[in-house]
Amino acid sequence: MSRKGDDDEPTDRVTDALLHGSAYERLRFRRHGFFQQPIPQKIRAGSGLLFALAGVLPLMAAFPVGVRETVGPVPMASPKIIVLGLIGGTVVFVCGLGLATLGAARLRLEGRMTEERAHTLLSLEEVASLLGLGTGGLAILLTLGFVLLGHGGMRAVETYIRLAGRSPYAASGVPITVAEVATSAFVAAVALYVLAQAIHLQFRLRLDASGADPIRG
Repeated sequence: MSRKGDDDEPTDRVTDALLHGSAYERLRFRRHGFFQQPIPQKIRAGSGLLFALAGVLPLMAAFPVGVRETVGPVPMASPKIIVLGLIGGTVVFVCGLGLATLGAARLRLEGRMTEERAHTLLSLEEVASLLGLGTGGLAILLTLGFVLLGHGGMRAVETYIRLAGRSPYAASGVPITVAEVATSAFVAAVALYVLAQAIHLQFRLRLDASGADPIRG
């Protein structure tokens, strides 16, 4: 059975990596973490989060009338929740670029990857994943949660204000608008997706040529 055929069996993939993989492959399967997916897959996940963040514009534009009046003209509004989204989106995008850089470094070191270098790359990859998909992803999901709260109508919003003591739709005072954040998130999402596909292709071309499993990249 070919090694590509073994990709359909997770257990076979792990065994193959431990027995025949590079130092990077062996260490990656031995480490325990929240984000053990291949680098291109994690970058695509970041892209998905940014696409979701871009959806705040149409979602907020569809607010019930009472909530929309509280926010003001949605495209030009700058509520507090959009600042949270901006922070989350920036973290996701920057960490996505960091993951792409680590993927390129792995390719460059293929064939001369030492255990020390593998440890360093995997540690940096874990930090970028935790910050990007963990911290940045949480900020984006919270932003979307607050946006969905508005679709519950003024009663839901007023209930939240009574409990939290502040309105999530109050003006932030930051010169950034919903439209600007949504547009930037969309552009960044497309950029990360294209980058993930390009890195995945490089893994397939270079690692497959060296006899390694391209899917693990």
